[in-house]
Amino acid sequence: MRDFRLNHSIWHMFLTLGAFVVAILLLESDGLEKWANHLEPGPLRSAAQPAASALNRTLQPLGFAGVRDRSLDEAARMGWSDDAVRVARVTRPAAEQTAVMQPQTSHASPAPALAVLGPNPKSTLAAAAAAPLVGNVPRSESLAPLTPIEPGRQRVVVLTGDSMMAVGFGSGLLRKAGGDRNLRFLRVFKSGTGLARPDVFNWMDEYPAMLGSEKPDVVIVAIGANDGQSFVVDNKVLLFGTEEWRKTYQSRVAEFLAMVESTGARVLWVGLPPMRSAQFNQRVAIVNRIAYTVVSQDPKASWWSTTSFVGDGSGSFREFAQMPNGTLVRMRAPDGIHFAEEGTSGMTAVLMKWLDPSLETADRVREVPPGNHAAPMVGTEQMPRRATIASANPGSARQY
Repeated sequence: MRDFRLNHSIWHMFLTLGAFVVAILLLESDGLEKWANHLEPGPLRSAAQPAASALNRTLQPLGFAGVRDRSLDEAARMGWSDDAVRVARVTRPAAEQTAVMQPQTSHASPAPALAVLGPNPKSTLAAAAAAPLVGNVPRSESLAPLTPIEPGRQRVVVLTGDSMMAVGFGSGLLRKAGGDRNLRFLRVFKSGTGLARPDVFNWMDEYPAMLGSEKPDVVIVAIGANDGQSFVVDNKVLLFGTEEWRKTYQSRVAEFLAMVESTGARVLWVGLPPMRSAQFNQRVAIVNRIAYTVVSQDPKASWWSTTSFVGDGSGSFREFAQMPNGTLVRMRAPDGIHFAEEGTSGMTAVLMKWLDPSLETADRVREVPPGNHAAPMVGTEQMPRRATIASANPGSARQY
């Protein structure tokens, strides 16, 4: 009798597991195909891509994926979605939808894309796209002041990029800016994306679609963590780090930078931080060098390094930092890639005063006069002059 019950329980477990797998395949067959397309060119992608595509083509006629998409669209309309691409698609007026640019057919050469961008200085962009790589990326860069905010008008700030913006950094900045009425933030970021693989996610098409008719004053970019990989151009695999790969990727960075500043916005490009994995850190260093090479030649854009905030004294990865009061603060997410939200407080404090200079003035007014030993503001800790560390809950770490 016991053997029968045991066998019945095992059989029931396998049936439940099988039903779960079938449900996932029915609802996420297109997601499985996207996952296969995301893979870096190689044996795994060569095997997974045709299998996932065949499965998706077989299951699509059943309509389960459509039901899921309509449900997610409805959630986006109700404000229950953090997918900026989906939110933009379902909330954009019909007139704007018809005006969205058609997908480009090739990103192998920078020249055609640069020509489309119109108002940008083509000679500067072309030079940036073809410039030789800089030797080193500075660990710290001062922020040139922005023009004062006009009375009665909000400064519109776009946060764009991949999960390096979405996880920790963007959420920390939005939390810090929660009560600032002089600023209005637009979330235009998408995890799992980058500039290396427009065949997977084409920022040249998706950014204008997500932005709609908005005309931002400042665009803060944090992108590139997914770009240290080989890709295919005109049916040819360009291996990561080769000269041909570098030139193509550098042109894509220049195209993207030209696009985001084409509305007249000031661009702040946030450099990728040091990573825990030595191999991944080497790839990120190459991506940073390419991005800095382009950004440093553009008068409308500025480079901002995060290393001095989250790295150790030598500019290397550190997961925790000790505060003057002896407490430890998590600087990086457990995955060794993303920022931890509480670890971005120093950066976000500096950025907030840059975006809204009135905060600097307000801080001076609130300074405690000599001899006045009033208690510090609740939730803050003493830090070096350029940064204030505020307590906050850690941001969830997602694999990029």
